[in-house]
Parts: sequence; C-alpha cells; structure tokens
Amino acid sequence: MMSPLRKHLQSLPEKDRKLIQILAFVLFSSLLWFWNIAPALKTYHEAPLQLTQLEKQTEHLKALQVQALALQKAPRMKVQDAGAVLQQTATDILGNGGKLKLEASRATITLSNVSAETLAQFLAAARNQAMALPIEAKLQKSQSGGAQVWRGTLILNLSPQS
Repeated sequence: MMSPLRKHLQSLPEKDRKLIQILAFVLFSSLLWFWNIAPALKTYHEAPLQLTQLEKQTEHLKALQVQALALQKAPRMKVQDAGAVLQQTATDILGNGGKLKLEASRATITLSNVSAETLAQFLAAARNQAMALPIEAKLQKSQSGGAQVWRGTLILNLSPQS
C-alpha cells in the first residue's frame, strides 16, 4: 500500500526525483545545522571566555572570603576606641569634605563635595580600621567643577559585632 505522495513521487521523471531528494537533503542538513550543530559550536567557542570570567569571579570571591575571615578574627574594638580611630580616619581621608558626629555607638558623617574615590577609600578604612559599618546612607550625586561629587549623610555603626 503506497501513500498518494509516494505514488506521485514514483510517477515523476528520474531527474525530478533526484532534485527533490537533493532539496530534502539540503533542508534536512540546514535544520540539523541550525538546531543542533551551530549552537554546540557557539558554546564550544564561547566556553574559554566564560571559563576565564568564572575564574576571575572565583578569585574575587576568594579574596572577599579572606578579607571577611580577617575581619572576623580581628580583635574587637571598644566603641570609644572605634570612635577615635574613625575621627582620625575621617580627618585624614575626607579632610574638610566630611564632618563627624559621634553619638553612643553610632557615627554620623555629613559629606560635602566628596569624590567617589575618596568616599570609597574612607568607607574601606572605616570598616578595616574602626570596624565601623554603614547602616544608613542618604547621598546625592552632583557636579562640582566638572567632577562628580557626593553630598549627604552616612550613619555608621561602631558597636562591636559578636
């Protein structure tokens, strides 16, 4: 029992049947390429770049882990000592761009025209030296003399973490 399509193909001249077979092969090959082989080749070519990116991320996370462990093992600092260290750090790094006010176990820093690099340097020093962590930030970015600067307030927690 032959299907009508098969009967029709059998009735065609040999030249037309060969042409249909070639077209079917080209169509099948194209589908195979676009749905199976091309995506696999793309993945194969992109894998080294992705592996390099993942290795960089892993190294960064390991560095953060080492830093976190160092901060956990660091001796706890009294609030008064942390306040003094933070005051010195603010004076050294922020200069006239920051005014520090100590209240119990919190420090409020009012920033005016502080560059992003200076602010990042201060926050890193506050965390590493005074064990002070930001708990609230109300900052605004603005332009001053063609450079981007930050204004606002930061509240840091000085209490020892246990």
